[in-house]
Amino acid sequence: MSTELLTDLSGSRPRRLIAVAVRESPQLRQGLLATGLLALLAGAGRIIAPLTVQHVIDAGLAPGTVGPAVAVGVGAVLLAGISSLLLNRRLQGKVEAALAGLRRDGLRRVHDMAAATADRVPSADLVSRLTGDLDQVTTFLQGGGIQFLTNAAQLLIATGILLVYGWQLAVPVLLITAVLIAAMTRTQRIIARRFDRARRDLSAMQSAVAESVTGGPLIRSTGTQERTRRKLDRAVDRARDSLIGTLVPLHGNASLGELAISTMTVTVLLGGVWWGGFTAGQVVAMVFLVTFFVRPLQFVVQSLGEAQNALTGWRRALELVSTPPERASGGVALPPGPISVDLADVSARYPGGPLVLHDVSVRITAGEHVAVVGRTGSGKSTFAKLLTRRVTAASGTIRLSGVLLDSVGDLAGRVVIVPQDPFLFDGTIKDNILVGTPEASEADAQRIVDRLGLRDWLATLPAGLDTPVGVRGQRLSIGERQLVALARTALADPDLVIFDESTSGVDQQTDAAVQRALTELTRGRTTISIAHRIPTAEAADRILVFADGRLAQTGPHDLLRSEPGPYAGLVAAWHTTTPSTPEPVGPRTVDA
Repeated sequence: MSTELLTDLSGSRPRRLIAVAVRESPQLRQGLLATGLLALLAGAGRIIAPLTVQHVIDAGLAPGTVGPAVAVGVGAVLLAGISSLLLNRRLQGKVEAALAGLRRDGLRRVHDMAAATADRVPSADLVSRLTGDLDQVTTFLQGGGIQFLTNAAQLLIATGILLVYGWQLAVPVLLITAVLIAAMTRTQRIIARRFDRARRDLSAMQSAVAESVTGGPLIRSTGTQERTRRKLDRAVDRARDSLIGTLVPLHGNASLGELAISTMTVTVLLGGVWWGGFTAGQVVAMVFLVTFFVRPLQFVVQSLGEAQNALTGWRRALELVSTPPERASGGVALPPGPISVDLADVSARYPGGPLVLHDVSVRITAGEHVAVVGRTGSGKSTFAKLLTRRVTAASGTIRLSGVLLDSVGDLAGRVVIVPQDPFLFDGTIKDNILVGTPEASEADAQRIVDRLGLRDWLATLPAGLDTPVGVRGQRLSIGERQLVALARTALADPDLVIFDESTSGVDQQTDAAVQRALTELTRGRTTISIAHRIPTAEAADRILVFADGRLAQTGPHDLLRSEPGPYAGLVAAWHTTTPSTPEPVGPRTVDA
């Protein structure tokens, strides 16, 4: 699960969680003294009222005492109200500023976290941590969460006054409180674990929903609606069961709290009458004070579920922003120019799985164009992921231009991978070409288009560079999305480019444009092509042939096709399965 890949604070003590929160959100520690003073004033203002009632009753409701007592009570109520208002505004401002900071920092961390981590964390989980999880904190605050501070101050003041008025009655109240807090603490741990599981199951459900919506056309065309619904139903049922599982301890805590509160009130009332030595005003004041004493406890009991849900959401956001970035501390910068690649006895595995690459040793010189071929599952994609740190080597060393890959501080802009189905943002073609080079202009985009030989293709579009591409580029064909990605890559001007070829569904005219752009793009820079077609391998300076996770052959196309081995078999399979007269959608693809 994702929480195994991110910094895990789920089992942390509250002290550590608070330390992480203060470190990541310094707004929380600013002005603590003023916040505490406002909380004390708000709590004290509430408690002055029962003291004035006691004074009036013990004075026999004398006319000379009622007026001043009412004035003091009104003043106390106004003081409590104004202090609460200022406290609410102050705390909400601080907390919302902290949450906004967490969202910004979390998004930055998504962008700079290690690729190996990002590949294994569901995108819906990351979105949930930055939206729904933090929204739970805001919802809790708006629902009365800020009253925690006022109630805590009120609890402390009421405890002190209870001890002054009559320690004999205060002691049993405090003993019952201690038992209640101990029981609630144990239950709280259960609730915390169950809410954590519920948040994870909700994230998994969101992933399933997003997948079902995004893949709707494929689901309808393949007639797999029923199977998809069953999968979605299982995710929904797990989320429902997890949420229901939190209700039992929550309701148990609520019942226990109500019982304890009622017991405290009865104890004070009966004790004040039977014990003796207390005036009627003191007994009434004590009952009022117990009410003010137990109100914070009652609030905690009643809002425990919302509080724990908010705390879980807050912790999950902190886990994200505390995740170490990919960038190595004090990392070494790669030397300028095309990048050479050296692998020495490199083996690799995916987390929790067996080795998928075994003892690979190869050198790719700076500026060389290498094609990587092999059947499905042979290890060619894993080889490419090693160079972009999306997979970590289990053993052996990888060097880029003589620098250990683990020591390189930042690969951005120097090493670029162009995937099979490039991602495009919802904007225009120009926006997507310029996205990786913020300082570039429209003239730079047009220059790159011309350099790659894409002017004729661009002329067929309704608005040229200003043509909208739609969400994820859905208004363009796969081949057209590749053309935009190639232009974007060329403008970024990387020194090592890794292509994961995908032209099996591209018409011949677009395929020809892609190949021309590729030829221009590979000139003067190190290029690694994960080739699925023999023509792509033929165009390379050298071919690396993978079989069963090992580097089986290496050499140029003409040499390898004449030697017995895996590559000769791939060439034979290609010529056997490729029609002599190409179909309109382009040649069939085999894993070359």
